[in-house]
Amino acid sequence: MINFWRIVRNSWKNFYRNLWLSVATLFMMFTALAVVGGLFLFDASLNTFVAGLQDKVDVSVYFKQDAVEKDILAVKSQLENRNDVKEVRYVSQDDALDVFTNRHENNSVLLDSLNELDTNPLQASINIKVHDPDQFVTVVEFLENSSSANLVDSINFRENEKVISSISQISDNVTRAGFIFTIILGVLVVFVTFNTIRLAIYTARDEIHIMKLVGGSNWFVRTPFVVTGALYGLLSGLLVIGAFFGATRFAHSRLSLIFADIDLYGYLIQNTWTFVALIIGSGIAIGMTSSWMAVRRYLRI
Repeated sequence: MINFWRIVRNSWKNFYRNLWLSVATLFMMFTALAVVGGLFLFDASLNTFVAGLQDKVDVSVYFKQDAVEKDILAVKSQLENRNDVKEVRYVSQDDALDVFTNRHENNSVLLDSLNELDTNPLQASINIKVHDPDQFVTVVEFLENSSSANLVDSINFRENEKVISSISQISDNVTRAGFIFTIILGVLVVFVTFNTIRLAIYTARDEIHIMKLVGGSNWFVRTPFVVTGALYGLLSGLLVIGAFFGATRFAHSRLSLIFADIDLYGYLIQNTWTFVALIIGSGIAIGMTSSWMAVRRYLRI
């Protein structure tokens, strides 16, 4: 325990001895960990946003005018039995007419023209939603090659294909870009911490020499510098955690007015320990890794 407290004391001494450089290191590490935390929240927000878009995207299958309702319901039943289909909603000709009439209730010319027709010109349809937009292709191919294909007049999948494909690519592209940016920033943090520890080793060279003369072991001399790096990560992580909880709580009421489905503060509360472990763990890992590299490189004892 005596050696432990000596290591802690020496680590703190290394921290405040080069205070301005330590502050610069904390700032860099704070920035890097803030990016990690931002990506954590952004990924959650993006997943919620994309899930909302995916829930709104569907494919409509329009049936020929002479298609019998019993046959259409049979197609609906086949689709509902598929594992990749999330929801199937049948819209009859009468339902389609009611929707069309309500939507254009202020257009008297259009409604009068519709009333002059002897039959309902609108088609019965089935609206299909899937669990993953990529699964629309297999569902459409199933319909086009099924025994009921002769009942189908048109499928609007080809018109929506680009939109569906874009939604699927949003999450992957943003996550990939954020990951690359985090790695670049992490390398910069390691470089700054590396040089901070190098300067701390140079400043404490006389103390290191004295410790070796009185019998200090290699690990006793080296460990305080590694613990100093961990201290940078711990302090930066605590600052980031406090900043994120404060910022998301402050912005909660304002963001909810714009993005009703996205609750960053609530998400942080629900995933507090995951977020804390991610930020603190990343900070300590970066600090200790860069410090150990500096110790191995410059502290030759």
